[in-house]
Amino acid sequence: MKKHFYESLKKYKKMGRSSFHTPGHKGNFFKSRDLLSLDFTELPLTDSLYEASGIITELEKNIKKLYNSKYSLISCGGNTLCVQTMLRLATKKGKNVLCDRLLHRSAVSAMALLDINPVWIRRNFGKESLLYEKINIESLKRHLNSNKSFNAFYTTSPSYHGILQDIKGISDLCAAYSVPVLVDNAHGSHLMFTSKNLHPIANGASLCADSAHKTLPVLTGGAWLHINDNKFIKCSKNAMALFGSTSPSYPIMASMDICLSWLASYALEKFLNLESRVKNIKNLARDVGIYVPSDEISDPTRIVLGTWKIGYSGYEFREYLYKYKIEPEMCDEKYVVLIATPFNNKEDWKRLKKAILSAKPKSNCVKNLYEESFVSGDLPEIKTSIREAVMHEGIYVDVDSSKNRIAADIVCPCPPGIPIVMPGEKIGEAECEALKRYGILEIYVLK
Repeated sequence: MKKHFYESLKKYKKMGRSSFHTPGHKGNFFKSRDLLSLDFTELPLTDSLYEASGIITELEKNIKKLYNSKYSLISCGGNTLCVQTMLRLATKKGKNVLCDRLLHRSAVSAMALLDINPVWIRRNFGKESLLYEKINIESLKRHLNSNKSFNAFYTTSPSYHGILQDIKGISDLCAAYSVPVLVDNAHGSHLMFTSKNLHPIANGASLCADSAHKTLPVLTGGAWLHINDNKFIKCSKNAMALFGSTSPSYPIMASMDICLSWLASYALEKFLNLESRVKNIKNLARDVGIYVPSDEISDPTRIVLGTWKIGYSGYEFREYLYKYKIEPEMCDEKYVVLIATPFNNKEDWKRLKKAILSAKPKSNCVKNLYEESFVSGDLPEIKTSIREAVMHEGIYVDVDSSKNRIAADIVCPCPPGIPIVMPGEKIGEAECEALKRYGILEIYVLK
């Protein structure tokens, strides 16, 4: 049998593109370490993840110490497992969660499994950036005043486009209502080591999920759940075990241990240097006319290029970057996103600098794009719970036939974006138009 998948990955590696995407180790950090030979299972000397009492406990204590949390847990099931655990710890069946509408589908899936009822809160939409920016604190306060039964407030920070929430302001406000703050910090595990400590745990979050492999030297699938509220500690292992595999990856855990040692010795220096490199790239981009979100609201290490300002869609600019052997993390209609870490080498930066400086505005440059119709209009009507919609039998229909049907799955034009429709919501005219505009021609609805 031909090893097509294996050979395809080898072929891609030989292309030699600069990695401005996850994982954070960039294929460079573990070259001298034989992690594959450490692919063990639970043994008397290797400990057991969900009944840890030995070397895994020590590893988790080291994570806790470095991040100054009250407790930290290891996940070998990615940030998804941390998100599931957070929601399990903070909620009870059928209870309400005040929830940022910008969220990963793993949170929606967890809500279906746990029968959680989200009450959605919108973000401000930047007229200049054409991005979903911060949640308005006054809007959050109005929501908290309107309902005294919220078990938690759930938000994503930073977003895929590097936009940071005011976690300190949010945490201070929610504390006055005894509402714990849960943060999907998938793209921000490095924020503890930036020039200003921007990590949610340092800014008042009760629970925080870190996808360590995205921006740190950890193998893909490695993540951490930080707890800063004592009431969530005792049952945290049981909550994670409810969703997690009983066969955690020992190479992933070994990579975490190596990463922690590197972070303790070099992180502050290396991430300060990275911020300087990124700032230089951002300034070069601005000089050629590319829009770059304000530094005041952004992750200082994330490179987010608004290429519409020079006439390129993000998809077109990705193809342009390929000519310089650069692989970005993602693109959409307006932006290209690049994830840089201290493990990008000199050649990576040389290629990126050359690509930016060589970018020429198109003569048909589009200065303004439409604002999504579902930004300012009413949210879709909720007809049934997320759990009922996901568990119910469904059917695929074309978008033109979906009006007034009930969505059975989350529908989002791009994984980091605001979902157009959630499971259990009625699909209206605005949603149909938005789906078609993003090239989504088929949708899963209740049968």
